[in-house]
Amino acid sequence: MSFPVLRQDLSARVEQRFQLQPRMLQSVEVLQLGALDLCSYLADKALSNEALELESAVAPLSGFEGAFRPGRSEASDAHQEMLENHPGREPGLQGWLEEQLLALDLPAGELSWVRYLVSSLDDSGYLSMGDEELLQGAQALGLKGGLAALGRAIAQLQTLEPRGLGGRDAIEALLLQLDPSDPDYPLLCALIEHCLEDLAKNKLPKVCRRLGLSSAELLRLVSRLGDLDPRPAARWTGEAAPGLHADLHLQRESDGSFRLDLNRGLWPEVRIDKAVALLSQDSRQPGEVRQHLRRKLEEARWLVEALAQRQTTLLRVARAVFHAQAAFLEQGTGRLIPLSMQAIAEDLGLATSTISRAVAGKYVDTPHGILPLRAFFQAQAGGTSREGLRGMVRTLIADEDPAAPLSDEALVAALVQAGHPVARRTVAKYRGELGIKSSYQRVQHA
Repeated sequence: MSFPVLRQDLSARVEQRFQLQPRMLQSVEVLQLGALDLCSYLADKALSNEALELESAVAPLSGFEGAFRPGRSEASDAHQEMLENHPGREPGLQGWLEEQLLALDLPAGELSWVRYLVSSLDDSGYLSMGDEELLQGAQALGLKGGLAALGRAIAQLQTLEPRGLGGRDAIEALLLQLDPSDPDYPLLCALIEHCLEDLAKNKLPKVCRRLGLSSAELLRLVSRLGDLDPRPAARWTGEAAPGLHADLHLQRESDGSFRLDLNRGLWPEVRIDKAVALLSQDSRQPGEVRQHLRRKLEEARWLVEALAQRQTTLLRVARAVFHAQAAFLEQGTGRLIPLSMQAIAEDLGLATSTISRAVAGKYVDTPHGILPLRAFFQAQAGGTSREGLRGMVRTLIADEDPAAPLSDEALVAALVQAGHPVARRTVAKYRGELGIKSSYQRVQHA
């Protein structure tokens, strides 16, 4: 008689476990993301969940930049392929624009004007200078026609590929990439001109009300914005590699102690949209709408909790690391000691895999530079850390006699005498990593 009850209870517990699994997986996923990847992750989540509201300290357009994925246009890809398949051409954007201009067979005067505007584009492809400044530059070059000629040249420039060139700013560059014959043209213009700030903050219900759209229709239009490039020239002019963004700041206080803080300005603040929460409880709404919104609210709360857990875990792990690596704080990487993730995991009562995810892709801004958090976990090597051994090799070579530099064998002997037995190949490897030449290349003759 009791067997069915036991089986029902077991089924309920198994079902509950699988219901919790997506929530746990999300916490794991969020924990292992670095700062920039976290921003992209949050932007994607916000676009698919109207219950999430992102509040960023960056400008509205930059905050919504994740929705614009440059280079997805088939036309742009075709032009890029064509450019790459023609050898002997002047490289870069100006070379490609020059080919287009020559194919247009413009009058000499108009061609000179457009070439002048091409040379005036900034790295994003904008004509950021005002008309008066452009006219002064044109006059200095001897170009005739004044404001009327400038207007014609700008119009001609804006017909060239990649589309969007010659806009005054990102908004105009986006508008120039739209097709006026497209049935969605008026709505796309309205989104770009009036709604980017609300889209950046994921206030989708507000945008729907403003434009009289359903959620599905708005998401369809937003996906179309992803084919546009707010910086049409960036892919041609090239961009510097993104700098390191520290998830944590470690700084010395006035009393000589050190303070560790999260760099919260790197990712947007995530909140539950109050309007959506109220709407989910509004009895005037259809039942399926309320059910949908409640599901989205639950997912949003999971994400908010996962973010809070990420920050707490990251701070706990980092504080434990720098407590163990106290000598580094005063003297730098040469004083790092051997430290394992397992030791930190045991200290904090966490799994070693949690420590690994917490430090993955995370950077710390320290008094000795921006360093990956993973670098503070040093493998045991002859009784000291890898960085410590590298520092010893550097010191030994710095103190050597320039006329009789130390060979790798001599360096090994010195390290062994100091209580750090290492192989010759290890010393040679460290010397190479330090950019130090071999002994016969270092010798200085009198």
